[in-house]
Amino acid sequence: MRFAAVSDIHGNLPALEAVIADIGAQGVTEVVNLGDSLSGPLWPVETAGRLIALGWPSLAGNPSRNEKILS
Repeated sequence: MRFAAVSDIHGNLPALEAVIADIGAQGVTEVVNLGDSLSGPLWPVETAGRLIALGWPSLAGNPSRNEKILS
């Protein structure tokens, strides 16, 4: 099993897509999102949709107090 942890996405969907591609290239089988997913001025709604579709277990990071936990 290969494991990855992601965090501090801050609504940056293009960066998240790059990380997703790298995770796939590395053969990672399990991913957890450590939070700080949506806060920021970029693409929070689109990022939320992408993360929900991925179904990764997600935690709320420190700025995420006002975000809904995604899973």
